[in-house]
Amino acid sequence: MSASADLQKKSKGAAKWSLATEVIAKAISPITQMVLARLLAPEAFGMVATVTMVVNFADMFSDAGFQKYLVQHRFAGKDDLYRHANVAFWTNLGVSVTLWILIAAFNDPVASFVGSPNLGFPLAIACLSLPMTAFSSIQMAIFHRNLNFKSLLPVRLSSTALNFLVTVVMAYLGFGYWSLIVGTLASNAANAVLLTFLSEWKPGVFYSFKLLKDMFSFSAWTLLESFTIWLSVWAGTFIVGNMLSSTELGYYRTPVTFVSGCFNIIANATTPILFSSLSKLQFDRCEFLGYFRKFQFTIGIFLIPLSAGMFIFREPLVLLFLGDQWGEATLMFGLYGLVQGPMILLSYYSSEMYRSLGKPRVSTVVQVIFLVCMVPIMTLAASWGFEAVVVGDAVSRVLLTVINQVVTYFVIGISPWRTLVSLKEPIAGTAVMSVFALATYGHVSHSWGLVAVDMVACVLVYFAVCMMLPKSRGLLMGVVRGAGLTGFQRA
Repeated sequence: MSASADLQKKSKGAAKWSLATEVIAKAISPITQMVLARLLAPEAFGMVATVTMVVNFADMFSDAGFQKYLVQHRFAGKDDLYRHANVAFWTNLGVSVTLWILIAAFNDPVASFVGSPNLGFPLAIACLSLPMTAFSSIQMAIFHRNLNFKSLLPVRLSSTALNFLVTVVMAYLGFGYWSLIVGTLASNAANAVLLTFLSEWKPGVFYSFKLLKDMFSFSAWTLLESFTIWLSVWAGTFIVGNMLSSTELGYYRTPVTFVSGCFNIIANATTPILFSSLSKLQFDRCEFLGYFRKFQFTIGIFLIPLSAGMFIFREPLVLLFLGDQWGEATLMFGLYGLVQGPMILLSYYSSEMYRSLGKPRVSTVVQVIFLVCMVPIMTLAASWGFEAVVVGDAVSRVLLTVINQVVTYFVIGISPWRTLVSLKEPIAGTAVMSVFALATYGHVSHSWGLVAVDMVACVLVYFAVCMMLPKSRGLLMGVVRGAGLTGFQRA
């Protein structure tokens, strides 16, 4: 069996377990949001958003890019891999504990800087997540490297279920934003314990500054890339949190969290597989590009119509999932959903290509260009009010996708036009579905039952169109036969 064929076989098994894990785990996330949106005020979500922003920032530095190094790098053997894993583990743990001590010592100034001056103590407690995630991140990287997503299923389900239970119970008992903080801590603690127990590799008493230097020569760019990605993800939150109210910040972040959770059912299940597989194919350009095209088309079949559907049916979806106190967030919900699918396909996956080729600096340059454009757009929008922020956010995300496509063309040689042509079938199916939905929704919007029927009809229209198109029909027939999302061989 060739290396490519063996990789395809491993990818199929990995995709099945990864998708199963994400579907079950991410199905709990929207349910959690549905419940909490009715138990907590938008202000509570806005307050926790600023805390999460700081925790993610510190967590990024504690990892230092070592996870991606362990997945992407070629090692001499298992012993060599484990030596590098030990160096990465102790470095991560030491940095994370140091960062937590610093944040705890200066919690009030840090909280004031991010626009929440009364959240110093909650911020210090929330940052206890740092040593917890550091304790398990290396184990996670090794599982991903080996495409061993089956072992991650019980871990992900246990931590997600614990988060749901703790958060909902505490919110019901009136603990407010503390329910979100403690729920996250409980989930991270469960992850650390279970991953350490299941991993074949265990932390050992070994350290080498020479290995650290070798790893950091790669990881420095990955860390810088992670920093710019963090800025691009959280810059909007920082601007809104400082220029608008906590309630409006809640209206901004909650739709992002909920919609991302829905899309990440597929994205989180497939992105690690894409990165691991492309890393193994990086020296065979033909196989590399063929695998990527097939992968992108397969995921696009599902993400493109989902984006359109979320925008068209945004009003009933917000009422159903978040409740009537979230009406101000309706347009944010719809526009974020509309751009998220194309962003995953045309922007996020491009970043995975750069990393798999050992070029994280390319992604860094993309993020810097994006930030130069995005920060003034969002700052100007925030000065005009929340509605302008919603539109500015959508424009910024479209801009990031355009930038990534241009850079992908010049760095890897993939034409944006050929990419769109390769996705013409799901785009055509989505266009027909959207016309049908826009023609019928106005006649059924007064009734929940009729809206549900209309949604089902839209799904049927979309897949009916896809079944008339050869490439889509072949893929969907593969799903019916049990191949699922795993037929990632070269098209």
